[in-house]
Amino acid sequence: MIYGLTPVQASMKFFSRLNQIEINALLQLGIKVLSQEKDGAFLIKMGQHTFTTKSETALQPGREYWVDLHQSREGIVYLKRLLPKPLLLTQLTQPLFDGKFLEELPHKKEPAGAFKEYLLQALASASNKEQFQTLTQLLLALHQGIFSLPIYQDGKKMLLQMRQRKKNKNLNQKSIEFYAAMNNIGPIEGKIVQFEDQCTLTLEVYYPKSVHLLQQHINSLKGFDHININLSSAPIHPFWEGEQSGLLDIKG
Repeated sequence: MIYGLTPVQASMKFFSRLNQIEINALLQLGIKVLSQEKDGAFLIKMGQHTFTTKSETALQPGREYWVDLHQSREGIVYLKRLLPKPLLLTQLTQPLFDGKFLEELPHKKEPAGAFKEYLLQALASASNKEQFQTLTQLLLALHQGIFSLPIYQDGKKMLLQMRQRKKNKNLNQKSIEFYAAMNNIGPIEGKIVQFEDQCTLTLEVYYPKSVHLLQQHINSLKGFDHININLSSAPIHPFWEGEQSGLLDIKG
């Protein structure tokens, strides 16, 4: 147990606190690529504003990205630390899980088994192709040992993924690795480890502004004996992104 909680409970509790921090965040990390212009520049939308800029990284029109924006004295906008948002996050248009299920899931004796059963039932009653494909992706991820929860709540999109390890197949041991993504904070890769009577939370964060934000609110992340927040020099990717067509794709 981690401070009296299972790893799934601990990860979801941290995720809930992270959500509260993001509510108060004024960070603008997200852009959407609207189109590519004839001169090779891209038309970008950020919040309610649109502008044109060039990028050394190839961008995909219609795709959403996290980015660290910088502006020169000449007014030229530079895009740094470009990272595509997971499709499981951006393509989420409706809740996949009801509140009662999310509340009860961490307390299940075998959360992975309960999650699989829920996905199979939801798959059988999927209301459209997009929902069917997303549920398929979550099942495929679970088969690969990735517990993936795209959450749509109060108009906000969030993604939590927990990685099963060979020694932690049922996600009920004393350590867990997770990936968390929110529009205004960006991606975070974390680890919760219980060693003897000490519980440590380690976070790898990709954007400097988000590191500063989390350090400001470190007292909100209660329940850990040690908290390490680091700026990652390497891009942080989901444990599972998958192919959106899925192995169980349907036509029409």
